[in-house]
Amino acid sequence: MEEVISRNYLVNDRPDAIINIIDGTNLERNLYLTTQIAELGIPMIIAVNMMDVVQKKGNKIHLSELAQIIGCQVYEISALKNKGCKEVAQAAVDTASGKKQMKYQHRFDSCIEHTLAHIEEAVLHNLPEEKQRWYSVKLFERDSKITEQLAKTEGIQISAETLSHIEDDIQKCEKEMDDDSESIIISERYKYIESIIKSCVTKKNKSSALTTSDKIDRIVTNRFLALPIFAVIMWAVYYIAMVTVGAAATDWANDGLFGDGFHIFGIWIPGIPSIIESGLDKINCVYWLKGLILDGIVAGVGSVLRFVPQMLVLFLLLAFLEDCGYMARIAFIMDRVFRRFGLSGKSFIPMLVGTGCGIPGIMASRTIESERDRKMTIMTTTFIPCGAKTPFIAMIAGAIFDGSAWIATSAYFIGIASILISGIMLKKNKNVLRRCVPICNGTSSIPSSDNRKHFALHVGTWLVIHQKSRNNHPSFHNRNLVFIILRLG
Repeated sequence: MEEVISRNYLVNDRPDAIINIIDGTNLERNLYLTTQIAELGIPMIIAVNMMDVVQKKGNKIHLSELAQIIGCQVYEISALKNKGCKEVAQAAVDTASGKKQMKYQHRFDSCIEHTLAHIEEAVLHNLPEEKQRWYSVKLFERDSKITEQLAKTEGIQISAETLSHIEDDIQKCEKEMDDDSESIIISERYKYIESIIKSCVTKKNKSSALTTSDKIDRIVTNRFLALPIFAVIMWAVYYIAMVTVGAAATDWANDGLFGDGFHIFGIWIPGIPSIIESGLDKINCVYWLKGLILDGIVAGVGSVLRFVPQMLVLFLLLAFLEDCGYMARIAFIMDRVFRRFGLSGKSFIPMLVGTGCGIPGIMASRTIESERDRKMTIMTTTFIPCGAKTPFIAMIAGAIFDGSAWIATSAYFIGIASILISGIMLKKNKNVLRRCVPICNGTSSIPSSDNRKHFALHVGTWLVIHQKSRNNHPSFHNRNLVFIILRLG
């Protein structure tokens, strides 16, 4: 939500300037947001943070070349040491006072540019030139909120015939580039960023030898080996969580903690039901209340808590895969296939876990950052037959279909088909779980007030400054705020 609020602020209110603070030690990832902001045409100042760390590593970022390529001023800062912050703030105020629009430098592949030109000509020709680029890219990406926003803020109503014409152009481009529109734009941005890195960054170690991470990536993301490796890893995760460690922990919870009891270092520890029963007997509890507590409350809560050890082991293993970066890699591999059905690449993990038990499968969807993708995964994961459904499937197969093995097998294929059909249906229905691709990520907010109105001033990766407001001294106020934020990093 905060990303959408930030995006709407930039697009609708058109601030006089933006300070884009990027991490010099992770330039490639940070420049992605920079390419998106540059499309807005709003004057921008780039502040490359952590330059002291870059220099300590013996690397060098050629700021003058970076400024020339992107088309804006670039400054070196160190927020930790409070170096260069005042200069950036002053440059931003000067830029905001100049009222000069930023000219976008980067151009996509000719096929994309041709489609964007058609979109601009068909829909956006009445808009100011600096706004056309961003809106055309968003329409190309099929951002569901853009047509709404164009009608609300720009007064442009797009007819069904025009939308159909635009869709035909996009599909032709997708067919030529063999990918969906959103992935095409992402790929083109990273190609552009790669060319910037090559031109502007000089690394101390110029050896062409691959790093350990690169060597691992070549194997685990290999076109032919990626899926077999993934199958082996997920089999190991499933085996540890459901058969060995997880099963042993669940058996201990069933037979020990919520059973008769267990031994610790030769000492017998009675189970929770035994302890509660003993306490109730000592106070001469009536039989019906004793039955309610033991057979109702304790047994009911215990039947749920028995799954906790198994889920704990599963989450620890998934957290390990997430932290070491493997989940991101397999999500990248699966995403291209799953995206066609309206699902995320990360949905595959919960669905695989769901074949053992639907509850851990749904809980595993917590690793999906996008709320829309997470909800889609939760809604579709339980279509996969799990251990609890297997006895019923076997009973139906035996009672009605004379024990045919194809019935049980077909249940899994029907479950998979249900997931794919549901994904397509939810994807086609724009009123259900509508997806919006934000132009900014990783922002935080600082609440502030201005003459009885409350605003969220979003800072983090970038900071919007020098907005025209009712303050008596907007330049002074915002300049001090910029300085404080830069010190916070």
